[in-house]
Amino acid sequence: MPKKAIKKAGRFSLAKKFKNLKIGLGNFFQGKKLRRFVYLFLTVLVFGFLFYRFRDRFIAGMVNGEPIFRFQLSQRLNSQYGRTVLQDLIVEKLIYQEAKARKISLSPEEFSSAIEKLEKQLGEGTKIESVLALQGIDKTTFEQQLRLQLLVRKIMESRISISETEITDYIKENKAQMKATSEADLSAEAKNSLLDEKISAEINPWISTLLEKSRISRLVK
Repeated sequence: MPKKAIKKAGRFSLAKKFKNLKIGLGNFFQGKKLRRFVYLFLTVLVFGFLFYRFRDRFIAGMVNGEPIFRFQLSQRLNSQYGRTVLQDLIVEKLIYQEAKARKISLSPEEFSSAIEKLEKQLGEGTKIESVLALQGIDKTTFEQQLRLQLLVRKIMESRISISETEITDYIKENKAQMKATSEADLSAEAKNSLLDEKISAEINPWISTLLEKSRISRLVK
């Protein structure tokens, strides 16, 4: 075969191989771009589903199709009530810490007994859930506050002493208004009433003392 024909054939073969290489690389990059597009589409789809599914965690309300975001609500609440709520949370934390230090806890039976007493006070057929719904109070919040009150009472009981003389004097002065009839029940009712009075008188100074002796950092302005 002539040299010119060999050179021409060689050039044609190289050109063909180069073309095939370009096509292969083009297909590869097209495939890579397609995969990226699929991944992006699936990511957007998943985030879209999650946003719709948990939209109440991002959006507080809608006004004519325009959202009010939760961060806006949080900012407003924080600016108006942040310091007050923070103070309440600090006091709650101190109470739980004090209970732990004194090894005082609230048993499930004590909590259930308190619920039963409240239901009896409400009257037959009236459920606590119905009263809470009318007042717009969340049941979980109510139970947390009730547990805290019962725990405070147990802590204060360990700090307060009531003598037999105080009980006797209370019965003499208030027997006409008391519900109990037997001597034992009168004594128990008098003791509870005296305890309530002393707790009301001493709880604020006690909390003030807890606040004064604790290291507290308030970062909310």
